[in-house]
Formats: sequence, structure tokens, C-alpha cells
Amino acid sequence: MKSFSFTIVFLLIYHIHAQQNERNFVKIEESNNNGGVSQFVAPKSTIGSKIYKFKYRSESYKGTRLEITSKLRALKNDSKFAGIPSEIKTVLNELFKNTKHQAIPRLYKKNAIIFLDALYSYEEFVITYDNSLHEVVGKIKTDMRYIDFKFERQFTKAKVKLDRVIKENPESTKEIDRLEKDARNSLIKLISHRWMKKKFETYKGIDIVKKPDALIKEFKETEAMNAFNLFQEKEIEKMSPYLENQIIDFFYKKSIPEIHPDQLELNYIDKI
Repeated sequence: MKSFSFTIVFLLIYHIHAQQNERNFVKIEESNNNGGVSQFVAPKSTIGSKIYKFKYRSESYKGTRLEITSKLRALKNDSKFAGIPSEIKTVLNELFKNTKHQAIPRLYKKNAIIFLDALYSYEEFVITYDNSLHEVVGKIKTDMRYIDFKFERQFTKAKVKLDRVIKENPESTKEIDRLEKDARNSLIKLISHRWMKKKFETYKGIDIVKKPDALIKEFKETEAMNAFNLFQEKEIEKMSPYLENQIIDFFYKKSIPEIHPDQLELNYIDKI
């Protein structure tokens, strides 16, 4: 009987102690690097009720460390930052952790501002990146209308030259092989160009970059880090030329599995 009573008393003490512990801890959620949410508990004593306050740009931050950290976390997870490259996201997450674990108000403010500088720097980059890419796509659309004839003429010249050598010097196998290669390359270039031209003609307005199709989305994600490096190095004037070269190469490679050289139709020249 004594043993039974002792057990009841022990359980009551344990239960009361557990409730006290629960009141002394708080559950915290945060995004992890895999895009999910991690949960953990932290002693309230480490979070504290001290009021922190500082101003960043036009935004005022005032509250407990937990409250301000929650506000920073919500900002970090805002949809406008959803496309951040993984390399940059890793840096931002590290800066955020440095901030939330800093209990000294002066250092917390310092770390928070470093984090916000990095976050808003990326927002400024996105505006520059989107504007540059939009400008590049518009330029390529215009250029493609003029070079279409040029590529067709290059192909027809190469084909005429090949046909002439085959007819007049059929024994010149090395020359024929070279001319066949030239004609084939000119044909691939022309067909690829027309595949790309058809794609680019569907791109209209700023939605090209704001609501990209699968190709533009993949390109943006692929080149985001390289473009961001140019932005950080204050070489913004190099961004558009870089993106122009890269997007032409990107679309050319995408066209190769899709084109059908045997289905070429000449638009400007009636006869080869």
C-alpha cells in the first residue's frame, strides 16, 4: 500500500514539474534548407521579454526577440523571394540563424541589419535581372527577323556550291566532304534559328520574365547565380550582353532534339 501511495505522489510531482517546464519553454518553427519546416523548443529565459527596436529603411521593428525574429522569418519566406538560388538561400539562412541566436540587443540589431541588407539586395537584383532579360528577349526577337534571310542565303549558297562540285568534280571526295559538312551546318543553323524564332515570337511584354514558360524559367534558374555575381561586382552593364549570348546558346541546344532538317521550306529563295 505504501508503495502504491509513493507511486501516486511521484506521478503527481512529475506531472506538476512537467507542466512547469512546459510553461518555461516555447515552441519555435523555422524553415529549413529543404523547403520544409523544422520545430524545436527553446527556454523562455533565452528568448526573454526585453523589448528590441530598430528601424530599417521605412520599416520599424519593435518587440521581443521572438516577435522580431518571427517577423524576419515571415519576410524571408515571402513569395517574392521564392526564386532565390540555393547558393544565396544558404547564405541568407546562415545570416538569419546568426540573428535569431543573438541575445544581446546591440548585436541582434547589427546581425538583423546585415541579414536585411542581404535579403533586399537580392530583391534589387531580381528587378535588374528581370529587366535585363526582358530587354534581351525583345532585342533577339527584332534581330531574328533580319537574320532569317541571312541564314537561308548562307544555306543555299553552301548547297549550290556542293551540288556544283559533285556535278563537275565527283572525284574530289575531300572537297565534297568539306562542302557537305558546311551545307549540313548551315542547314542546322537555319532550322534551329527558325525553331527559336517561333518560340520567341510568342513572348510578349513583361510576362516573359514575371510568368515565364518552362524554357525561360529553366534559363532564369540556370543563370541566376552568374547574373547575381555580376550584380554584386557592380558590373550591371555586362549583364545584358552576357544573358544574350547565354540565352541564344541555351535555346540552340534545346532546339537540336526538336528540329527536322528534312522538312525545311525556303521562304525567300525559290530554287536551289
